[in-house]
Amino acid sequence: MSPRLVCRLLAPFLAAAAGCTGRSGEGSGAPGSFKIGYVLHGLNDFTQVIKKGAEDAGRDLGVEVEVTGPAGFVATEAIGMFQAMVQKKKSGIVVVPQPGEVWVRPIREAVAARVPVVTANVTSPGSAASAWFGQDEHNSGVLLARSLREALEAEGILEGKIVVGMCAPGIDVLVARHNGLKQGLEGSKYVLAGPFDVTVENTRNYGAWESLAGAHKDMVAAVGLCSLDIPNMAKVKSRSGAKWLIAGYDLNLETLEAIRGGMAQVTVGQHPYLQGYLPVRALVEHLREKKPLVTGWIDVGTEVVTKDNVASVVEREGNEAAETSWYAKHMAAELKDLNARRKPLPGAKE
Repeated sequence: MSPRLVCRLLAPFLAAAAGCTGRSGEGSGAPGSFKIGYVLHGLNDFTQVIKKGAEDAGRDLGVEVEVTGPAGFVATEAIGMFQAMVQKKKSGIVVVPQPGEVWVRPIREAVAARVPVVTANVTSPGSAASAWFGQDEHNSGVLLARSLREALEAEGILEGKIVVGMCAPGIDVLVARHNGLKQGLEGSKYVLAGPFDVTVENTRNYGAWESLAGAHKDMVAAVGLCSLDIPNMAKVKSRSGAKWLIAGYDLNLETLEAIRGGMAQVTVGQHPYLQGYLPVRALVEHLREKKPLVTGWIDVGTEVVTKDNVASVVEREGNEAAETSWYAKHMAAELKDLNARRKPLPGAKE
């Protein structure tokens, strides 16, 4: 997509962005004068979409954005990267603080050093981070349960065991998803087993699902609460010739292809592109335009994908230019004023 088209789509809420106004150097900060850091909790297909969103925001807004994260999902390594960004005096930092409790001190130290910090994807209550960008995790579980129930009923399966895997047991957002799943199945004759620890490393995740499938041959469905689950569940199902249904999270292409091919039935997307883009935008609006830094929770929305709408989602997610264009239009229509959309953090009171 051309820079001119990006500017036209973003103009309603980015009128001060350098390059769109043609007045580089005007305002409170010249293009490139702000340096934003973004620390991911790990690197995989899902976080690459977050990275793309953050980098697109940097390009659109005329600021330097450095995105990094550990090859594996190792919190101590991510914290080291975060602290290095504080030492480099980044203008602001976004972080995915997994697990939230170990990030309280590093984030507090950064804020004390007068570095604005916002979070995305995973919450860190009590950390002093200004804002969190993510979906309504509990409601996403409810939506997942309802869609899975519809798929089971369509197959004439009105009762049975549903096995649940959690890649990082105890993480607040995953617990919220599981609680929502339980709520969404209330009143049915389906029985949840788990959640079982299926780990965050891809090879071990596949092995965990293979073991669960072998141990629960009577299950009618399997639910994974993390982005790497559906591709691995689909491989296990295909190789074993099993008939159980599959439901889970996120919109990586392998997951979408599993749904398009009928191997999986439902996935719930959490707009990782927005989790990359919007926190960077919030920091830049604060730094350059002197807007109050967003506080509380910015709900990025939840998207349920089944066989009925998977084709259009593949078209968007499988083409970088189409993805950028779609989200630019979506932000211009739905996300003009972040402060106006803020909510209390999940579980908190205003």
